[in-house]
Amino acid sequence: MSYIVIDEEQMTQPVKKRDHRGEKNPHFGHVMQQSSRDAIANSQRARYDYYRKATANIMTEERVREIIKETIDNYLAKNTTELKNNNRPNNIPL
Repeated sequence: MSYIVIDEEQMTQPVKKRDHRGEKNPHFGHVMQQSSRDAIANSQRARYDYYRKATANIMTEERVREIIKETIDNYLAKNTTELKNNNRPNNIPL
């Protein structure tokens, strides 16, 4: 009977890395035009303006409570007569 000896080096596969340093870089020697830089800058400004607006209007717990209270009050205002006719309680604790 023969035994096969396997080292750990044989079990692991080598990691393939691309070498794009210097002249091997496909963009080597190309210069970005000013119009491209401006387009990128404008899109970044628009993106961060959107993020600023989105984070400025973050819902707080107090605001959620206000919205729920307004919704319940609106519901009760529309359905008070139906609730009184059915003898259902209309006091909903928050």
